[in-house]
Amino acid sequence: MAEGAGVVPTILLTGFLGAGKTTLLNRLIAHYGDRRLVLLINEFGAVGIDGRLLRQGNYQTVELNRGSLFCICVRTDFIAEIERIADQLRPELLIIEATGLADTTEMEKMLALPVLRRCVEVVVCLCVVDCQTFPKIKDVLRAPVSQVRSADLVLVNKCDLVSTKQAEQVVAAVRSLAPHARVLHTQYAEFPLEILDSIRRPKLSAQGPPGEGRPDPVFSHTLQADGDFSRAAWERFMASLGPGLMRLKGFISLEGQHTYVDATMASISLHPTGQPTLGRNEVVVIGRGLNRAQVESSFVQNLHASEQPAG
Repeated sequence: MAEGAGVVPTILLTGFLGAGKTTLLNRLIAHYGDRRLVLLINEFGAVGIDGRLLRQGNYQTVELNRGSLFCICVRTDFIAEIERIADQLRPELLIIEATGLADTTEMEKMLALPVLRRCVEVVVCLCVVDCQTFPKIKDVLRAPVSQVRSADLVLVNKCDLVSTKQAEQVVAAVRSLAPHARVLHTQYAEFPLEILDSIRRPKLSAQGPPGEGRPDPVFSHTLQADGDFSRAAWERFMASLGPGLMRLKGFISLEGQHTYVDATMASISLHPTGQPTLGRNEVVVIGRGLNRAQVESSFVQNLHASEQPAG
């Protein structure tokens, strides 16, 4: 990847909620381990979860956790951080992981601003697509469609979890949205990372001023409370969220074990971390049609129910 004088080459990593971006980001960290690397991670919740899931390495992490990277509510913070990264940290490579809710139709306008063009150049835009959920969301949400359209390389991920027919349908939908992009079938977002060096993304030209970049009408709430969930109580809380749940991730105390929980529209998994539990629960819930007060009430009530003595 060519580097202009004083301009930081940048990889933009996009993909809808739960598609596999963090898994891929860990592979990129290992692949580019010999470079002075900075990660700019954007999450939609008030606390950063993804940053705690990254492998150890010789890199620095900057987090923006107030909203979508390309939403007007975070734009000023983003510009300031890019300038600081370029002028003070001076990485050889910057990787930006955008929230799964980022509508990247505004991306080229934003990155073409003179204040950013002097700092960074996007050399490749990667998009991870979840084969399980893409058919359900592509016709009702802007973000996943805009992410595919902006990509140079699209990973049609989790192909092993769907039928061959569904995987082919997702690939066809992706190709119709991004006929210029290279499309790969993947499991666990695995592919030869050397492919990235062969991609030549067109340089951005002036696109006019960015618009409002409003995100999809999706609820996001961070839940934090002390206590220890029983398994039955945790399952009741998850059931209370109903079909509107799009993503849940975070760390909970589950029957005395510090546990990472990861849920999408299609699946849920619980992974004991092996770390000591301090009875702290911290999760981000994202969905449509969810009531903030009801979600928080269910979380706290089920946590307290776990503390009641049996009988």
